[in-house]
Amino acid sequence: MIIGTLSGPRLADKRVIVIVILAIVVASTAAFAFLQILGSGGNGNSSTNTTTSQSLPSYPQGTRFIRIRALEKNSMWALPDYDAQQVLRIVSDLKPEALERYVSGPQNASAPVPVAPGSPPMTVGEFLNASLRACECYIIPRLSLGNYDSGKFLNEAASLLSMPVYPKMRYLSLDSWTPFASSHTSDEVKGMFQRLYDQGWAGVGLNECGGYSPSYRYATFANFCVSTNTWKPIAAGLAQLKNEPNIKLRLLYIDFPDAMKNFSALSTTEEADIFAQKISPAQSEDGFVFVYPIAQSFWDSMTRVNPADSAYGGASIYEVMKGLMNQYNAG
Repeated sequence: MIIGTLSGPRLADKRVIVIVILAIVVASTAAFAFLQILGSGGNGNSSTNTTTSQSLPSYPQGTRFIRIRALEKNSMWALPDYDAQQVLRIVSDLKPEALERYVSGPQNASAPVPVAPGSPPMTVGEFLNASLRACECYIIPRLSLGNYDSGKFLNEAASLLSMPVYPKMRYLSLDSWTPFASSHTSDEVKGMFQRLYDQGWAGVGLNECGGYSPSYRYATFANFCVSTNTWKPIAAGLAQLKNEPNIKLRLLYIDFPDAMKNFSALSTTEEADIFAQKISPAQSEDGFVFVYPIAQSFWDSMTRVNPADSAYGGASIYEVMKGLMNQYNAG
């Protein structure tokens, strides 16, 4: 009856052993769970775990992205041929999941925007919230790194984050990335990202069209461009972005000013062919999302109209792109 007579020091020793084993099991389970969280990035993001912000970085969701550059820095209206109501009708018609670079630079929520004759006055804040209601989407603002060394950049980023826009602007798209990355050390670059994440940004994107520079596993999305020679996505640029596992979303642009100047020199039928044959169908297979160029100060897809006897039957480039979005970017 050895078990029956177990008592005193022996029993105490076994209790200690059991407690130690339980502590080891609990610690191991917690460590494993923590590693799983880091591995998923909290949002399927396996590599952007270098920040110390409360929530790990994520990337913009969706497949239906459009570009309407409505507001420039300091709330300057950027579409001279449109008023707020006209822009809202476009947003409602296209129903994008993201208004990519809809605003650029810091904004004044109380500043007025142009409205249609007979319409009540509207502020920037009211316009942005009306835009979001029109599409049930979110806004990705643009900000230039050109002001970083002057100390303005971080203040501008914080002001965008605090805008009274709902849902809040949580993803930030950065310009002037190539000159910034080439003129700053890796520690300075990492510090820039860290400060943005510490402010509360959920993800940061980069304009890599000017030449690729690594983000040191901090960026969560990035853009590359269409070749103005072949009018196809630049394969080398896409491959470089795919080499950074933290970059989970790759956005294709065609509408920077120089590229659009060359693009607009083509016939509207050639433009439509490029969208319909070379870009939109390639998104899924090649692993990118096309940002459809709707309207900027130097480009208006509605005024680009195909001949009636063309394969597009007199449709505008706007209508062609809307059809392609419904076919390839249904959400």
